[in-house]
Amino acid sequence: MIHTSLPLVILSYVLANLSYYFVLPVSVINSSNTVAVAFGQQVFGRVGAIILALAVCGSSFGALNAATFTSGRLVYAAGKEGYLPELFGRIGIGGHNVVRLGSRRPSNPNRFVRLIADDVGMFYTPVNAMVLNMILTAVYVVIGEFSTLLTFYGVAGYLFYFFTVLGVIVLRVKEPDLERPYRTWITTPIIFCCVSIFLLSRAAFAQPGQAIIVVAFVVAGIPVYFLWVRRRKSGRGIREKTGGGWKFWKRWGRS
Repeated sequence: MIHTSLPLVILSYVLANLSYYFVLPVSVINSSNTVAVAFGQQVFGRVGAIILALAVCGSSFGALNAATFTSGRLVYAAGKEGYLPELFGRIGIGGHNVVRLGSRRPSNPNRFVRLIADDVGMFYTPVNAMVLNMILTAVYVVIGEFSTLLTFYGVAGYLFYFFTVLGVIVLRVKEPDLERPYRTWITTPIIFCCVSIFLLSRAAFAQPGQAIIVVAFVVAGIPVYFLWVRRRKSGRGIREKTGGGWKFWKRWGRS
């Protein structure tokens, strides 16, 4: 399924962008933040503009939904590993990890339960981690501009994507016989790294000051990470006895 869906999505995006350039003047494309709406207005009139605007809203909502749950899981994993407070490594609401239904689910659940729950459980999401992301995003939006936030997110995101996929290439060379649940063609990570470098270079040329700030912010975390790893290895026995919590900052507080 993925081998047909991905090419179809790529083809749809390429054809949509080609249609924009064939129909709209370059000046409109460069000055407009709603190119699809302008395209609909030009081809189908007011009704087409409204339909395409709704389609863009639906697509944006889907992408935002995926990003919200993905970033929430990242914060949740950091909380589980002790890099963030244990509060953010919990599933569900309050002190309970999750309100499980499973076999205890009534044979004829009411409409509300059917709406918000499934066979896995109710509120089976890292709510605390997602709330933290929501607060941080709201602060960024209030103190800055949306375009700045978009640049920060794009540069930082693709910087991590590049090094993550680059690790696949490095491991393929250093550990060729390592057991892998899924083995991709080597051309795929190479192409992805090239595209990532292209996107990062575009952001660096368009907004060099903001790109430098993002890279400096990411690099500033490297010594903190290595210092934490070194202390974590030296105090492994202490952490096993003390149990959960924000061990990193607790150890710093006692030192």
